[in-house]
Amino acid sequence: MPYNRRPLNPLTPFVNQVVVESNAVNENFNILAQAFVSDNPETYKVKEADTVDGFHASLTPAPNVIVPLNANGILDLSSTYIKSDVYTFRRVDLSNATSDYDLQVGEEAIINFTNATNVPLRIATQNGTYYEMDLISFTPIRTGLGAPIFLNPNNTTYSNAFRFMNAYIADNLSSVTGARITYNAFRISWAGAHVRVYIHNITVAKNVKSFAHMWDGVNGCSISIELTYWNDTTTLWTSLGTITFPERYSGYILIRRLA
Repeated sequence: MPYNRRPLNPLTPFVNQVVVESNAVNENFNILAQAFVSDNPETYKVKEADTVDGFHASLTPAPNVIVPLNANGILDLSSTYIKSDVYTFRRVDLSNATSDYDLQVGEEAIINFTNATNVPLRIATQNGTYYEMDLISFTPIRTGLGAPIFLNPNNTTYSNAFRFMNAYIADNLSSVTGARITYNAFRISWAGAHVRVYIHNITVAKNVKSFAHMWDGVNGCSISIELTYWNDTTTLWTSLGTITFPERYSGYILIRRLA
């Protein structure tokens, strides 16, 4: 029996009207029930209601599915994709992080800091990863020399385990000079106003390269290219580490995982 939109005709009586029209009403209910999951209206789930233009919604990313925003209003596609919301794209704020975050390829972290002598990056890392980092100082003019700016891998130091060399030119020097020094951590700059850093976490060849625009209060404005190798081919680099400053710095750090 087909669906009848108006099965009841009380003003047009006929023989066996109650039986015929009751059967029509029952059939209508039966047809309507089939619109629900398991043919049961008590599920409160309409068949195909989770599609938009034929695409299903799902919490698990897959081809031809719609992934909803999570409870924080973020489009979290998967553990290897980006995270994005209305105001930021591919960025996570680790300024107040208390544990290491597993930064994914293509994702960027920002760490803001104020009057700090050390800044934990709170980023987990492993063999084979590669990062690009920008250190921006709001107070680049330093009054003293002190120690350089370091990156302490695994948030610690390793006695004389790092071989450093650099080349730089300053506005009061007429030639490029260089130095080969041993340190207890990666040296990334001296008194940098802006430092671009490339971090290679390859267990058998761990190294950090940086390009810095500096102002050290003595040599004036200078540009430096720096390279530090970790002379250790077995120790695992598992936490990207902590940035340490010779004086109190304010600014922010951007870290992008490239591989």
